[in-house]
Amino acid sequence: MHTKKKLVLAILTSLSSYPYAHASDVSANAQDNDDTEIIVVTGVRSSLEAASSLKRYSDSVQDSIVAEDIGKFPDQNVAESLQRIPGVSINRVNGEGSKITVRGFGPEFNVVTLNGRTLATSEIGRSFDFQVLAAELISGADVVKSPTAKTPEGSIGAYVNVKTARPLDNPGLHVLGSINAKYSELSGETSPEYSALFSNTFADETFGFNIALSQQKSDNRYDSMGTTRWLLLNNEPGVIEGDIHNLYDNVVTPTMLRHAGRIEYALGQESRERIGINTSLQWAPDSSFTNTFDYMYTDLSVETQTQGLQAGLQYPNWRNVVVSDNGTILSGTKFSGKTLGGTGENVDFRIDGLFQELESKSKTQAFGFNSVKEFDVLTLEFDISHSISKSTPRSDLLVPNYISPERNDSLNFDFRNTDTVNLDTTIDYASPTSVRAHWNQVSHYELEDTITELQTKGKYLLDLEFVESLTLDSIDFGIAYSDREKVRDRFETFHEDNCGLVAPNADICGELRDMPDDIFSASPYSDFLSSESGNFPRDFLFADINKYHSAIRDMTKNPNWPNEQYNEIASSSVTEEKISAYSQFNLSGLIGDYDWRGNFGVRYVKTETKSSGYGKRRLGYTGELDNGQPLLVVEYSDSGILEAENSYTNWLPSANLSINLSDNLLVRAAAAKVMSRPAIDDIGVQTTYTDMQAGSFSQTGGNPYLAPYKANQYDLSFEYYSDSGDAYAINFFRKDISSSIGQVTYLDSTPDIWDGEQYVDSSVSIDGYGNVNETINTKQNQSGGTISGVELALQHNMDYLPRFLNGLGVQANYTWADTKNNNTQKIELPGVTDPGDKLEGFAENSYNIVAYYDKNAFQARLAYNWRDDFLSSRAGIRSGGLPEHTAAYGQLDFSMSYAVNDNFTLTGEAINITDERTYQYADVKERVINTQYTGPRYRIGIRAKF
Repeated sequence: MHTKKKLVLAILTSLSSYPYAHASDVSANAQDNDDTEIIVVTGVRSSLEAASSLKRYSDSVQDSIVAEDIGKFPDQNVAESLQRIPGVSINRVNGEGSKITVRGFGPEFNVVTLNGRTLATSEIGRSFDFQVLAAELISGADVVKSPTAKTPEGSIGAYVNVKTARPLDNPGLHVLGSINAKYSELSGETSPEYSALFSNTFADETFGFNIALSQQKSDNRYDSMGTTRWLLLNNEPGVIEGDIHNLYDNVVTPTMLRHAGRIEYALGQESRERIGINTSLQWAPDSSFTNTFDYMYTDLSVETQTQGLQAGLQYPNWRNVVVSDNGTILSGTKFSGKTLGGTGENVDFRIDGLFQELESKSKTQAFGFNSVKEFDVLTLEFDISHSISKSTPRSDLLVPNYISPERNDSLNFDFRNTDTVNLDTTIDYASPTSVRAHWNQVSHYELEDTITELQTKGKYLLDLEFVESLTLDSIDFGIAYSDREKVRDRFETFHEDNCGLVAPNADICGELRDMPDDIFSASPYSDFLSSESGNFPRDFLFADINKYHSAIRDMTKNPNWPNEQYNEIASSSVTEEKISAYSQFNLSGLIGDYDWRGNFGVRYVKTETKSSGYGKRRLGYTGELDNGQPLLVVEYSDSGILEAENSYTNWLPSANLSINLSDNLLVRAAAAKVMSRPAIDDIGVQTTYTDMQAGSFSQTGGNPYLAPYKANQYDLSFEYYSDSGDAYAINFFRKDISSSIGQVTYLDSTPDIWDGEQYVDSSVSIDGYGNVNETINTKQNQSGGTISGVELALQHNMDYLPRFLNGLGVQANYTWADTKNNNTQKIELPGVTDPGDKLEGFAENSYNIVAYYDKNAFQARLAYNWRDDFLSSRAGIRSGGLPEHTAAYGQLDFSMSYAVNDNFTLTGEAINITDERTYQYADVKERVINTQYTGPRYRIGIRAKF
């Protein structure tokens, strides 16, 4: 008789609250047959199949990731694991996964919770940074793409719930620990990582306690080259000296040209430390009553020093110019000399040092209490939580000039290698004697986010059969309240002059004051951007930031430098209260001979916001010509408190249906109305004014009256699950966005002034210049667009291969998405290609391939993820308002482990093995705005379990 093989899934008991009854039934049925061979699956394959089971028996379209074992998450970062899920891509900060994008919707459109609770963040906005979560503290995560009525609202992309281990899910004593050494190839530094977990249950497993600790340090480096401010150059007589040539050496006469305003080179050194603590207490006097208290603490510190230089191309005096067919100045020479047409004052060409110190320290705490009580056919759940996050992101930007004694300098640049920019100059930027003090800016934020949530949920079992093919199984219901306050306070150097100095007569900008030579030293690195060929600066100076600040204090006789002061107008706070309620009906039945199950329901949510801050009112303005420059004199009131309130209500219906076409094949359909609230930093009352020159008269600010994004979404999927653990799926999705939020810029010919009671229209005209228009930059609600796509996924185990090869398997997925933005206006800027009607942030193609081997004591995984070229912004800040694109990116990672015995396991990882780079460009690829390398990283360690 042929031996039957049944599969016993080693599903983590930490996820026992999920519907694994089907998997356990397989095990029980297998034991009833003497001819059954029981296969126990562990390790990589176990986690993949547990995740597959979560997907199969979920109430909606969902993907999951699961830890291989308690305290053993599959990646060093939760975000990097989530990118293996179809439709999910990640943003990286200096090479480490940070935030997620789902089906093209960025971090602001994806609600992330921890154990079902909103976690306060260290960000200005709503987006969740996964860098605050240590992977060792996480047991799994679910990505819900089609919501049910009981799914928390706020996501147009997806709802993500990250879970931590609970002691009663893993009864008994568990003691785990790991020690790792992490090596960054680019920085050449090795850093330690430690983690430990203790879990135990007592009193006949009615009481449990666990605590997990994690400490990670890393010293990383990044090398980058880029540009800013792609400017328009009018080819008027005298602007460009000599003939202009194209790439074929033909003389051309373009009237409009585009050129980089600045070329930048920077080497960043990052020191990162993260401490994480997670603990849970559980008490369950019987199987019907469970109480859980959770606490999480994270302390994340990131310090980065950037050393580099920049060459400004915004000055006059051009020669040897070569242009592309797109009108881009690809190469040329910049030199010191007279301005336009040989008239005007002499202009010195200079190189700037570019020294920056960035620091971000954040501390996050989260408390939660949950109680679940079962009363026969009724289950009630109560949950209360509070979290607070405080952070202080800081920036010191120090920009000196490099000059030569002759003051007759030149610079040759060449963009024809689109990956980097060749640059050669007569200025000695590697000598401390060339450095002169110039422009400095120091600022920091104090951010605080506080969230209190209260949730009450219930499930009532009915088993009410209406007809033979329709049964109302249960009703879910609940109500929730949330109170959130986000405070942003800005402190910065007081600007009495262009250098940001507060002392009287302290204007050192343009004075070219010599700086002490001992501030600067030669670069200790000879391998800057070594993966890129070309002739560009690789040996620029490094600065001692502390000595630099000391020199500015001495130079300006200002002992309080940098003297950061509270900028009340740039500060704001937003409070947000929301109350939600839902009712969801869960049904099952037959359609012909096919079993089906599903749910439909509606979620009601009311949101009230209050934005407050300081602002000033414009009382009047006059204009004049000063040496041909149109200047404004604007009168403002003293700053006072501004407040604005807004509220909106949303009804969010949803329906999900799953039909079992066979024991292994199911079809799933879903439809829902979804919403996503405006970004918190977009609804502040803060406003920034630019009002010195009439040509740049403008204001930029938030809009506290924004309504949320709204969309209708639809899913249709076919999923096949084999008895051997293989799984295959195809999912079609569409989102129709009815309301969105976009940046708008318009001219106001009658700028407002305050008459003492209200704003009234006014106008000013300057003789010889004309009427003064104000440029308004703000966010407004507008119509949306559409997204249509398909996701393919497979998980295949090669059990049929002989002997040791049958431990092989593959997991792969592919996502294609087509988008259309209904709000696009054709970009008609000289020398700029219109990016079309695609939505920002959406890559048309992306895929992940994971090959794994899991056999006996050895397991390994080779993973490659790839994301296509995409439009990142229709009017980017770095590029000076041009469309910005991010080039396609793929990364190869490897991990392995070997179990020496039941207690000790050796582990190893290699991240970004092929040393890939990120590449961004403005409009066309020859206009590079950023090329960055972070280098491969390696980790080896040992894990102990008792």
